[in-house]
Amino acid sequence: MYIEDNHASLASLMTCLELSNCKPNQDKVVILQWFHFRGALVGWVMGENIWTRSTILALDDLGYTYLYTRDWSETAATYRMLPTLVAAIFMDSEEIHKCLDEPYCVKTSDNPYGIPVWKMFDFMFWAIHNHPLGKQWTINPEPYGLSAAWQGGATYFGFSIEPSCNTVPFVPHSERAKRRTAFIMSKYMRFFSPGKDTAWEVDDFDYAAEETGIRYISGAKADPANDPPGPMAIPKNLENLGYLNQQEFLQTLAQSTILIGVGMPKTSPTPYEALCLGVPFINPILHWDHNNPEDREGWDSMHGTLKLLDPPYVYNVKRGDRKGFAKAIKSAIENPIDRFVLDRMTLFNVEERMKEFFAKDWKAEAKNVIAESKLLRPLPQSNIVL
Repeated sequence: MYIEDNHASLASLMTCLELSNCKPNQDKVVILQWFHFRGALVGWVMGENIWTRSTILALDDLGYTYLYTRDWSETAATYRMLPTLVAAIFMDSEEIHKCLDEPYCVKTSDNPYGIPVWKMFDFMFWAIHNHPLGKQWTINPEPYGLSAAWQGGATYFGFSIEPSCNTVPFVPHSERAKRRTAFIMSKYMRFFSPGKDTAWEVDDFDYAAEETGIRYISGAKADPANDPPGPMAIPKNLENLGYLNQQEFLQTLAQSTILIGVGMPKTSPTPYEALCLGVPFINPILHWDHNNPEDREGWDSMHGTLKLLDPPYVYNVKRGDRKGFAKAIKSAIENPIDRFVLDRMTLFNVEERMKEFFAKDWKAEAKNVIAESKLLRPLPQSNIVL
């Protein structure tokens, strides 16, 4: 599928260059190598794909030409076609390091038509930094620098869930009150059982249901390769709907009173989607500093940045706090919220940060890094040039 997209983009680019009528930014090319960009094309719905889909939408709105590639070799060949037009390459760290090891790929004194190292950016979902030029060349979906424990320094693009969320009508809370359901955010059935990655036991769910009258729904599935042997315990009044496609999931979530996290998956976009639909989120705190239990810097939570928010939007509840768990559900029932989107997660602000990114002189920044010997790790080839 991406090959047809590339052909159409290249044809449009060549035409506007020949006629000297390119639209703003159309003559600036971004190469999208990370496989999650191609996954977004075919409908993958992991957190990484929600991020890449938002990035593509922002590139569209800003007018950039973008091309998809599969690996460092295809990226190098694509770059050689349009070296002066390529503004940036969004890769994964493994392919970046393969390119840096390959004389054909990276720009060196012996390979003047290779890719300059400063044009390669590491699209990284987590707060991990592997680019030799430093943290600035790592692009993140979350502002991990908000937490001192993670530290800052990376480039924050972020993402917006507004386009998908706004396709789902807001369900009045008077309608939700008739059902009073909590959507349990659990990808697999085993997360209802006690374990190192799970926050609640079945008795916690049952206690909260008795205290609040809440019913539970989920879209969990079995995972035979990793599920424990024998029957798995589940809450008494749970209705598991099984796998839901993205639109079914959003429509079901929009009818819920609250979204309950169970501990995994971490830092998922789903709580943002819930807030946009007027659904608050219980964010389980899995580990904390027992000498200073209210210090959020010491919290290891299911969602690392949403732990900074408070009710009525986010209820941070420590694992094992059964009464606190039920209290959070009760408070969500009594204090419904409207649609809520963090200011930094509007599509407008995503695009504003992207404008700043493309306006920056990354070549000059790379020269400073090398001149001041601030490389995160040595460049593998001594004859690499900028």
